[in-house]
Amino acid sequence: MSQEKPYRDFSYISAGRFAAIILQGVFYLLFAAMLGPESYGHLNVIIALAGTFSVFSRFGLHHSLQIYKAKKNSIIASQIITLFIITTSISSLILLSIDPLAAVLSMAISFYLLYQHDLLGLKQYRKFMFISILKNSLTLIVPLILYFLLDIPGIILGMAIASFIATIPFVKEIRIKSFFDLKNYQKVLISNFGVDAAGALPIYLDKLLIAPLFGFLVVGIYQFNLQILFVLSALPGVLRMFLLTEEASGITHRKMAKLVVLGSVALTALSIVLAPSFVNEFFPKYSEGIPSLQIILLTALPLSVGAIFSARLMANESTKIGYSVFIKLPILLVLLGILGNVYGLIGLSLAYLISTIINTTFLFILYKKMENESK
Repeated sequence: MSQEKPYRDFSYISAGRFAAIILQGVFYLLFAAMLGPESYGHLNVIIALAGTFSVFSRFGLHHSLQIYKAKKNSIIASQIITLFIITTSISSLILLSIDPLAAVLSMAISFYLLYQHDLLGLKQYRKFMFISILKNSLTLIVPLILYFLLDIPGIILGMAIASFIATIPFVKEIRIKSFFDLKNYQKVLISNFGVDAAGALPIYLDKLLIAPLFGFLVVGIYQFNLQILFVLSALPGVLRMFLLTEEASGITHRKMAKLVVLGSVALTALSIVLAPSFVNEFFPKYSEGIPSLQIILLTALPLSVGAIFSARLMANESTKIGYSVFIKLPILLVLLGILGNVYGLIGLSLAYLISTIINTTFLFILYKKMENESK
């Protein structure tokens, strides 16, 4: 293999993800400025509800699809898609009775993620980049138009429409298959769900807990801080996506992983220094959250390291990595309640940072154990 090819492929994923992160960042920060902290908090609670149902409905099957597409196991991959359609449909029907718009958005999120990981598993990195840019461009344009017509419901509907449009090529090729052979892979599937839940549920469930405890205003500022972190953690996210396919195919990229971690360290330090002037200049309504923002930005460091261990464990079909959901999520929710009551916004940021460090430590222990067992 040409030494240039891995870096070229990584650049496609990076370009797609960075474009997505930038466009998402503009989307969230634009509405943060337009709505103000309280209404912005309300918007993000609806998104959190849709996202939570999406996590349970997709059951980590997008990760499983990527792995078995990379391993060229088309039979299992087709059965995974069938199971995904069933679980997603059931979840959306349940959510429909709670919040119809959230139900539509939940399904849209799930299908788009499945398509993205399908492309990654097939190593169609360039197409992944174009679809990512298309979807996130639409996510910036369509919700903005519908907001002026329908207010917050228009934003939610616009987000769903953008995801569905980007997923059309994938939906056209779906064929329903029997999925009974998946019972032989249930440990891997459950483990991949645990990985997905550990990464995604803290992003959604925290706001569903914070809203009734502290109100929409605190949710708005907390989510604003998280959005800055998400932009900063683009590098670890890209690395994990790339390594999962490559290492499932038996290819290791240790040098690249080290470079990404070092880049994250430098970017984190710079962001912490610049955060006060950035917020005061462009988002003065959120200035009371500056100290908590600087704390939560530190989370980018354990996220970078954890992305490497997570990808390598999943690529080797670890059946224990899924336990990470039982590590990070309960710790996060408990600490949010305790530290949030004592220290307010700073306590919420500390809860997010501490739970991430503990989860990364758990992944490291699993990885070292896997290494020792393979010797």
